Amino acid sequence: MNELVKGLYRQNMPRLGNLKNNSTPFWIRLLWAFLAAIFAALAQPNEIFLYGNWFIGIFCLVPLYMALVDTEKLGEASLIGALFGGLYHALTSYWLFFYKDFAFWTLGTTTIAYAVIYGVALMYGCFLLHHTDGCRPLVFALAWAALEFAKSTGFLGYPWGLLAYSFTGLPIMLQTADLWGVYGISAFLAFCSSATSELILQKTRKMDSVRSCIRWPEITAATWALILLLYGALIMSRPFPIRGTLRLLLCQQNTDPWTSGENEALYANIRVAKQALKSIQEEKSAKPDLIVFSETSLRRPYKEFKSWFEENPPEEPLLPFLRIADIPLLTGLPVVWNWETYEASNSVGIIYPTGRMGETYAKIHPVPFAEAIPFWEFSWFRSFIQNVIGLESGWVMGREEVIFTLSSEEKGHSFDEMGSLSTIRFATPICFEDAFSELCRNFIHRGADLLINLTNDSWSRTESAQIQHYAVARLRAIETRRALVRSTNSGVTCVVGADGKNIAELAQFITTSMVVDVPIYESHFTFYLIFGDWFAWACTAFVGLLFIWAILDTKRKNYVIQKDINHL
Repeated sequence: MNELVKGLYRQNMPRLGNLKNNSTPFWIRLLWAFLAAIFAALAQPNEIFLYGNWFIGIFCLVPLYMALVDTEKLGEASLIGALFGGLYHALTSYWLFFYKDFAFWTLGTTTIAYAVIYGVALMYGCFLLHHTDGCRPLVFALAWAALEFAKSTGFLGYPWGLLAYSFTGLPIMLQTADLWGVYGISAFLAFCSSATSELILQKTRKMDSVRSCIRWPEITAATWALILLLYGALIMSRPFPIRGTLRLLLCQQNTDPWTSGENEALYANIRVAKQALKSIQEEKSAKPDLIVFSETSLRRPYKEFKSWFEENPPEEPLLPFLRIADIPLLTGLPVVWNWETYEASNSVGIIYPTGRMGETYAKIHPVPFAEAIPFWEFSWFRSFIQNVIGLESGWVMGREEVIFTLSSEEKGHSFDEMGSLSTIRFATPICFEDAFSELCRNFIHRGADLLINLTNDSWSRTESAQIQHYAVARLRAIETRRALVRSTNSGVTCVVGADGKNIAELAQFITTSMVVDVPIYESHFTFYLIFGDWFAWACTAFVGLLFIWAILDTKRKNYVIQKDINHL
């Protein structure tokens, strides 16, 4: 009787088609998850491969996929996911260890959090794979895109470590981001891994359940790759129409205001700006329209301390320098909203040569639990943050997507030399805000001609960490087909064109500056600008519906089994 019940169960359960009774030991599957995390981390920008490794990125998830396919117990799948997710996060976000004195809280607790997130996600992913059999490579790819989208969205969103960034050194493969965003590219890479895994399984095992579709994953992967390649070649072979330029003086002071002090950091900015202006004068070149410092270059509120900036830094006071230069300054600075509670925002503001403060933009998407601390209104939680973690307070979140306007009367020289511009509008996503495509998309919809990002990444101490941030931000230029300017205190300071290629770039961790003519492209709205993350939402909806179907299918099969048992 017991053998009859087991036989009925095997007839009705989802067929994995890989092994009978799962002969792969659990520790082997854990080892596969460990290797997948190593490979996935190597595919991202790192100290070995500064711009990532696209070849590894294509195959990095093969061990993880095979581990999930060979796992029938959801508890084991959860442990496999936890090992992969925690290790992958730790290896790709290693630079969080250097965030002031909060290594345990920045890297330690987030590693635990991502172990839990991936543990739950891959447990459900394993459940889906067991119910989809022949089409499971595609299910894996779409579910992976949905997972990346979920972890990159909302207040706790963290868009680092996405598979697509393994193509950082191969921009031709990133061009379809203007159609379906970064998640379509990640889905392609996940599909390559799953298709490769199926090929390995077919060659090494008896795969009755997928014998009828033995070639479709490889054919689909090859077709997908060809589409990415041909579209990328087409886009990069044609110039994007330019209707004008904006001449910027980007200053990279290579000092961290957190540790070096505000006077030293500010003076480093002024010194390199002054040297650049001297060279321009000697060469009799046109003056810049705007000087740009990095995030937090000013450490105190400008309006309330205007007289202080008349005399500081002592070596070269800021306001006298601006009057002589006769060029507006765009810089990071705090803006106090309430002096009684000292509620302040991490902001960007424009200061004109007359000393007048123009528009300011307050960071809308602060770093969770570092710049913005939820539940701060509860005294017990506030006490824990201050006394245990050591953070005094966070920033106040901004409320408005401000668009800056620079007219021909306010700049350093006439920037309508191409005959079409008298006003330029730009947005200033601050620090890791340039990682959030929806926010940058909103800036463009509100009329921004380009994006100017101000960042302080010097505390991360490594070139690869700064390249990771650059790799994330660069997708915004491709998605919107607008120029992206990154003005940082240590790198990567650059100007990215509409095709994702750098027009100009400064070396990292040196004190220097550059004058660059930033193209203002024709106001073309890409498919992504119009429809946003439609592909990611479609993947999420698909996975949700598939999960509901899988539950109902399981219940149906269990009902059939019970019915057959009762009949016996």
